[in-house]
Amino acid sequence: MATVKLGSKAVGSIVKIGVNGTPREFIIVHQGLPSSMYDASCDGTWVLMKDCYENRQWNSALSNNYANSTIHSYLNDTFLNLVDINIRTQIKQAKIPHSYGSNVNSGANGLSTKIFLLSNREIGCGGDTTGSTYERYMPADGAKLSYFETGAWNDTSAANKRICYFNGSVTNWWTRSPNFSGKYEVWSVGSNGIVAGSGAGAY
Repeated sequence: MATVKLGSKAVGSIVKIGVNGTPREFIIVHQGLPSSMYDASCDGTWVLMKDCYENRQWNSALSNNYANSTIHSYLNDTFLNLVDINIRTQIKQAKIPHSYGSNVNSGANGLSTKIFLLSNREIGCGGDTTGSTYERYMPADGAKLSYFETGAWNDTSAANKRICYFNGSVTNWWTRSPNFSGKYEVWSVGSNGIVAGSGAGAY
């Protein structure tokens, strides 16, 4: 059987990767470097698990600091070790933009990680800073990935690309972006694809 490199596949393509011994579908959401705010380590094939793997708490410490969050630790330890070894060894250590409050660390100062939650900007949301919408509390912690559409937190067309399933039913899912109106909330995507604030300690 011929082997096709992930870097040659189109955005939107589905690939299967073993997780805990079971093939799971992943979407190719971007190829290459999203923007100049990313470190060169981010230049590669970006894949996103199509469906949610499980329900998990964002942070047991009730803080919206992603770098020190429970979910970040889980993804880069427990979950990473569930990925098929042949794929796991190919996952790059990347430095991604991340924020604590409105301050964004990017480029060489980004957060070192292998597996991570996407940010609001990466899923196409967060460009309105006029003060008239929720988006004024969204940090500029990334750039839109090619798979997603640009649209406000409640834009229907953009929201449709953000809808996710868990055990066959639509579900909420976490981003890594803090809601910097306070220190306890982060941004999540609802079952309808609309972005809203949620407590960091929620499941």
